[in-house]
Amino acid sequence: MRGSRPRAERRVVRTAVAVALTGTVAACGSSGGGGGGGSAAGGGGDQPFSGARVDFVVPYEPGGGYDTYARAMAPYFEECLDATVVVQNEPGAGGLVATNQTAAASATENRFQIVNTVGLVSAEIAGEEGANFSLEDLNWIGRVAAPANVMVVGNDSPFQSFEDVVNAGEDVRFVAQGPGANDYLAPNILGAAYGFPFEVITGFAGSPEARAAVVAGDADAHILPVDSQLSAIEAGDVVPLVTIDEEADPLLPDVPTIYDAAAPEGDAQEIIDNLVALGQTGRALIASPQMPEERVTALREAFTCAAENEDLVAELEEQQRPLAVLDGEETLSLVSEVLDSPEPFRELVAGSF
Repeated sequence: MRGSRPRAERRVVRTAVAVALTGTVAACGSSGGGGGGGSAAGGGGDQPFSGARVDFVVPYEPGGGYDTYARAMAPYFEECLDATVVVQNEPGAGGLVATNQTAAASATENRFQIVNTVGLVSAEIAGEEGANFSLEDLNWIGRVAAPANVMVVGNDSPFQSFEDVVNAGEDVRFVAQGPGANDYLAPNILGAAYGFPFEVITGFAGSPEARAAVVAGDADAHILPVDSQLSAIEAGDVVPLVTIDEEADPLLPDVPTIYDAAAPEGDAQEIIDNLVALGQTGRALIASPQMPEERVTALREAFTCAAENEDLVAELEEQQRPLAVLDGEETLSLVSEVLDSPEPFRELVAGSF
């Protein structure tokens, strides 16, 4: 079981959502996005955002993956909402400054945001301070992407496979930016699940500096989402050993999943299933709990409309930032499922902060 849902059932749900998206919002067509006042999915003045400015918030500095997704999607949201969509970068406190503001936005504010759902879910499980909202109270517009975590090692590493890591006789040295970070949480949970000896080296300014320690041979392994590791993998700086997901990642189709590389057994099965489910929450779009229902519906429909656009899909694939869409209800369901993970998994997450 993965949480409360078997793996096979989760695949069926994900496939069903993809099929549903294919058949909806046909009015959007496959042409490129235009500016505000263009052809809207719901028909011009019928749109609650028609003619208005809508802020699309990125809780980080410009230039990263979240910013890339937002700026690529914004013109298509404009067309589908019949509005002017402005990307706003509001960095601070690891994304919490913007997310707190979005969660507190009044019913009259035209604001939605992309979020690191994995980080938010982990923080809520751990009971971390600073988040002035409940994730289940937010209005979820949909999941944008869910890049799997990938473990990489240096070219001269003694670890040639994930099985080598699992069977390590001495500490496997992982690098991470610090407690609470994705690259800190994953090795702690993997080490506990499989029972191999490990240590996590922290204090790096960012993920590139952490990965550089692996490249230099000063550490053994680094775990981050595929799209954050891909450039280093393609440059030959590091070697991918395993992806932490149930299906092969489209960007690394020849890299084994964790279930194929070293199938977890017993208690480890439940821990890994929940780690995979956490990763699948991915990157998503939220709006304020106070946003009126008709506006939430319009944003959800516009997200579907944009995600169906062949030009957007091609643009993001060219940037190696593929979409992995779930609708708003499915995203909330997945978030709720992980928040309700069994206590052993929750304790491991809390211990990573």
